[in-house]
Parts: sequence; structure tokens; C-alpha cells
Amino acid sequence: MPKNVRPKGESASDTASTSIPAKVRTKIRKSIKKKYDGFRKVYPEVHGKVVDFITHSVEDGTLYFSVRFEDKTNFSLRYACDMFVVGADFCDFKTGDFEMIREYMRPIAR
Repeated sequence: MPKNVRPKGESASDTASTSIPAKVRTKIRKSIKKKYDGFRKVYPEVHGKVVDFITHSVEDGTLYFSVRFEDKTNFSLRYACDMFVVGADFCDFKTGDFEMIREYMRPIAR
């Protein structure tokens, strides 16, 4: 009885798979490297540093995110979500219908 040996490039499932040619793998690798290099340019100060710890907290509606590095430097981001009025109205629901009495509109200014 012959051993049940799978040829290279095939998986255990019934779906056939093909190997990716070296040229395509190289092109994918270069594309990924280019993408990551772009990420490194956004915050160049943090590239190459070793992270000591990461903290996050929410205070007064602001999310604080902090990365502390081994060289005792700190990189922090602050996110705020502002709530503002987009419109206001005064309605009568006595009849069960939405009867608009007055609509107040305010321009959205940031």
C-alpha cells in the first residue's frame, strides 16, 4: 500500500492551491515595505524605539493613549469627540402624530 503523500503546494482540504512565483512575492514584499515606510514617516520620532509600556484612559470626555519607551520618552495621542447641536424642534404628540410646532436650525460650526 502506498503512503498518502500530498504534493507540494497542496493543502489538506479539497481546494487546490498554487504557489506564488518569486517575482510576485518580491513585488508584494516591496509594496508592503513601501506602505510601512509611509507609516514610519508619520511619527518618525518613535521609529526604532523599544516600547516599555502602553497606557490609556478617559478623562472629561477625552481619550488619552500613551506609549512609554525604554529610553524614558513618551508618545501620546489625545482624542476628543465633540457633541454639538445639529438641529432642534418643538413638537406636539397629543394626537399620537409627530406634529411640528416649530423647528430651530443652527448652522454647524466647528
